[in-house]
Amino acid sequence: MHVTANSKEVKPGSIFFALQGSQSDGHDFIDEAIRAGASQIFSEREVAKSGVVSLGDQARKKLGELASEMFANPTHSLKMIGVTGTSGKTTTTYLIHHLLTAAGFSCARLGTNGGFFQGQEIETLNTTPDSITLQKWFSEVQKKGATHVVMEVSSHALHQDRTWGIAWDGAVFLNLSHEHLDYHPSLDHYFEAKALLFSTHADYSKRIGKMHYAVANAEAAYGKRIMSENPSTHGYSVKNQIQKLENTPTGIEGEVKLEINSKWIQFSCPLFGTFQVENILAALSIVVGLGVSAKVACEALATFPGVPGRMEYIANERGLFAFVDYAHKPEALEKVLLALQGKKIITVFGCGGDRDKTKRPLMGEIATRLSDYAILTSDNPRTEDPIQILRDVENGITKKNFAVIADRAEAIQHAVSLAKSGDIILVAGKGHEDYQIVGVTKKHFDDREELRKAMT
Repeated sequence: MHVTANSKEVKPGSIFFALQGSQSDGHDFIDEAIRAGASQIFSEREVAKSGVVSLGDQARKKLGELASEMFANPTHSLKMIGVTGTSGKTTTTYLIHHLLTAAGFSCARLGTNGGFFQGQEIETLNTTPDSITLQKWFSEVQKKGATHVVMEVSSHALHQDRTWGIAWDGAVFLNLSHEHLDYHPSLDHYFEAKALLFSTHADYSKRIGKMHYAVANAEAAYGKRIMSENPSTHGYSVKNQIQKLENTPTGIEGEVKLEINSKWIQFSCPLFGTFQVENILAALSIVVGLGVSAKVACEALATFPGVPGRMEYIANERGLFAFVDYAHKPEALEKVLLALQGKKIITVFGCGGDRDKTKRPLMGEIATRLSDYAILTSDNPRTEDPIQILRDVENGITKKNFAVIADRAEAIQHAVSLAKSGDIILVAGKGHEDYQIVGVTKKHFDDREELRKAMT
């Protein structure tokens, strides 16, 4: 069986799905698919053509199920863990991957930074790819020996049924805040998309025979709502499960209680910022819930190698505490800056073009309130005017502790020129990205490289 939603890939006997895309409409290519020999055509809307079956809003679910079948249903036997939330998905998936690997399992990872298994990486266009790409990759890593897969699950992918057809063993809900409102009409709509992983996806997985162990942040309002609407979801709470928490020169340490009536277990982790404790506890909760020893998991935290572009320290001989972080939304930027309080902070940041404009003034207010000095600059302006984006950011600022330098490299150089030994420089917004999108052109640009260059 061969399934595709791309008419260019149709061959004799293929099953073709005509779907409405963001750039083109698959319904316009039905004739092309017929000429190429498609044996069956499913569409999202009614089409006046013989042999075309309209599935309406069930079309993408059908595609996901057939995509899974095309690759021999790899997730039915793989242990699948999905992580969703506004902030912390990447760090949490990296943590889970590390903990499972330390426990002796062969784990693959997929998300914002691409796919990874056994030292090999693949690039992905989206945080969560389409269903055919996903199932193909699951099949490939399974054949190479993977037993587990942990992946980020975006709200877009859930809403568009890109992850339908995956049989989940575990699900994690981190948090939900102001983000993606250029796509979702409201925060409730955004939440409802995330919640699918714990409702209809859980039901589907149970029908396949999976146990589906789910955890949610019991201290977050939307985490409580997940638990209320899906009573089998287990809660985790930093307030109730973490004690003796301390920041150290090499990260954070404390004690954690992971099971009812269990003892407190000492842990240390080379992540900076106490806000990371929520991600650590989420990762520990899901792996222990899926059978990993709490002692083994806590011991493994000490050797966690970190996440590229997430509070990544950039070594230098100037005595500066220089960090690059992916924080590109209000809540994430606020968390990072709150974690860095205590020294002079110089923050370089911008907002992406062709994305939610309402968060721009919010980020301007946060950066100037929690930094001693902020430098507003371009992120990925895309097809918007970079200067207009910066004006939008300025609209939220009431203080005068900032400068506007549209050229990102110049902005980073200026931050370094202002900093003295012991000061903190935070370059936020792009993190691991090694490119900048101006217009429709993608050019090489890496905050880490630029920061190292400026500090030499």
